[in-house]
Parts: sequence; structure tokens; C-alpha cells
Amino acid sequence: MIFCSCSSNYKADNLPDISQANKIKFDYKMDFDSTNKIKIKSVEINDLKNVSRIKNLITYDPFTYIYCVSTGSMSFYKDSTLIVTMVFNTLPDLKHIAFNHNGKLTAMSLSEENAKLLESFKN
Repeated sequence: MIFCSCSSNYKADNLPDISQANKIKFDYKMDFDSTNKIKIKSVEINDLKNVSRIKNLITYDPFTYIYCVSTGSMSFYKDSTLIVTMVFNTLPDLKHIAFNHNGKLTAMSLSEENAKLLESFKN
């Protein structure tokens, strides 16, 4: 799990290069178990067509406010090397992606269509 602090959005000059990513691991927050621990569903995407579809939804369009709640995370890998982990929220009015890179917290917009794409890998 990655945790992002709540703060102002800073435009990152040096964004992570995910162009070489060939694997993505999703962690979806599902529900709580009987001990009130959150259940996480992990899904790994190795199919290069789907990896490419997911990479293409990263637009770096700024999102003006960072919400502290996420519905999941996606970690981009080149083989077994982690490039970056991004958290996302697909709930109405909260749709965005956020990540830390080079000490800067960055958030970007997530369209309705792209939120549905991210959710589609959960099933």
C-alpha cells in the first residue's frame, strides 16, 4: 500500500516515465472483514495490449485538489522493477490519480471513461 498525504497539488517538472512498463499490479479496496481490516483484491496485468491501454489513460492533466481517499492503486513495473505506484479514486466527483515522484505529490484528472476502465480490471 502507498499512502499519499493530503496537501496542495504541485505540478511536477519531472514526471515518472512509464513508457517501458510491461506489467501493472492493481490493488483494489473491496470491503472490511469481521475484524474491520480492509480487504484488498490484487490483479496483475501482463497482457501488453491492456498494459498499453492503462498507460494511455495517464494524461498528466492537473487535478486541482487532492482527496485523501482512494479506491485502489496501480503499480507500474518494467519486468520486476517498480517504476511508480499511483493511487486512484473512481468514485463520482472524486475521480483522480495521485502519486509521489521525486518528493512531489502530483494529482491528475481521471475521466469517467477511464475510471470505468480501471474498475473493469477488478472483475
